[in-house]
Amino acid sequence: MIRFEIKKNTRRPGEFSYDLKALALSFFPEKTCEVVCLEDWEGKAGYPLRCYVEGELMLEEEVPEGYTKNVVKSLVYQTFVKISGRALPWGILTGIRPAKIPLRMKMAGMDKRQIMDCLKKEYKVSDEKAGLAMDVAEKEYELIRPFNHERGYNIYIGIPFCPSICQYCSFSSYDYKRYEKKADDYLTALEKEIAYAGRKFAGYELHTIYVGGGTPTSLNEPQFQRLLDMIHRHLPVKSTAEFTVEAGRPDSINREKLLIMKKAGVTRISINPQTMRQHTLELLGRKHTVEQIEDVYHMARKIGFDNINMDLIVGLPEENEEDFHATMERIAELNPDSVTVHTLVIKRASRMRREQMEAGEGIRKEDELIPVLQSYSGKYLREKGYAPYYMYRQKNKAGTTRNTNQENVAYAKPGKECLYNIFIMEELETILALGSGGSTKYVIHGENRMERIENVKSVDDYISRIDEMIERKEENLWH
Repeated sequence: MIRFEIKKNTRRPGEFSYDLKALALSFFPEKTCEVVCLEDWEGKAGYPLRCYVEGELMLEEEVPEGYTKNVVKSLVYQTFVKISGRALPWGILTGIRPAKIPLRMKMAGMDKRQIMDCLKKEYKVSDEKAGLAMDVAEKEYELIRPFNHERGYNIYIGIPFCPSICQYCSFSSYDYKRYEKKADDYLTALEKEIAYAGRKFAGYELHTIYVGGGTPTSLNEPQFQRLLDMIHRHLPVKSTAEFTVEAGRPDSINREKLLIMKKAGVTRISINPQTMRQHTLELLGRKHTVEQIEDVYHMARKIGFDNINMDLIVGLPEENEEDFHATMERIAELNPDSVTVHTLVIKRASRMRREQMEAGEGIRKEDELIPVLQSYSGKYLREKGYAPYYMYRQKNKAGTTRNTNQENVAYAKPGKECLYNIFIMEELETILALGSGGSTKYVIHGENRMERIENVKSVDDYISRIDEMIERKEENLWH
């Protein structure tokens, strides 16, 4: 047990408590953590702080008035470094968007040396991770400069169906075979929301469209054609800079669906193997073969798709270094336009986590390889002509790993980067999310803030409550 004691602050309840907990669990994921606000400290100047680890007082400090969050976190960080005997690669950064800090610094006019010094000294970030964040920020800055962020917006369209549910999945995805009879009703509801979006944002600049899921290509051919037709019917597709469909699962893709996408002007697709090891695919519950991945990829190339992304995951069960190296080499032979390297973090809602708990298993042995494989993948892809352009970190909320490098990094050939990924990650423009489980991020320029507008996750609820989903947006957009 880790216990923090701070003063009660009625103006800022639980001040920094989230950050203190996140830092503690980054060092000690197997422990529980609590933050207690002491009433008898209310009114004290500065930021009084105590930290106990297993009942032993490890830190007692009264940070003077004028304190900042980074000062408080740095004190705790140094204490945990002494206790654990190790530093964290990302230092005191606990958020999911580490590249956002150097990007904002660059936009404010700071040079690379100043930004790198700040990341390493103030945020305690390692040389390797500071360099990665800086590389991403510089590429993002280059790509976003031509866009008018105040007039621009982006649309995410969620299709919550998959051919089967992967063992590690924690998204609101549904087996298409079970929901096939509801897919048409879902598209009917979705078209109402797409039509609303087209009307509401008429006169604004639609920069990108991203159709994700789930696996959008799980829909049968008439349904998939209907989906792309209604996107064109209600949205200014031809004026966008990018139109992505996350085809994802090779077992959901065929020639007809690829031709439907090509005719609809889709500019970027994903074909996501996760691994090129057949045994691992079977462990994960993915109902396709390695050969299918390659066949679908080559088919897409022949049809004319010149921007194909492939997703990989490090830390998959029963995979070692040799397995991952073999996957990287096989992907390199295919030569996709971008490769996104994800880290497996087993979320509470996943089947893999439930089975892990039922078996009484703790932290996985594969986690020890994650930092090694992340470093290897970055060097390997750079050597092949790819450069990192966006990244985000994941939260280890289920306490399933001691690894604190749960970042996902996207690498692309020049000119093949995904603009939508940058806009959603750096929160520079509104992301209007349509469909079940959609989470709209409404950026309010001039006030330096963002509001979320959530859709219900259940397919049945989305269908029956679509008017309510539209009303939620109507009540919150520009009000």
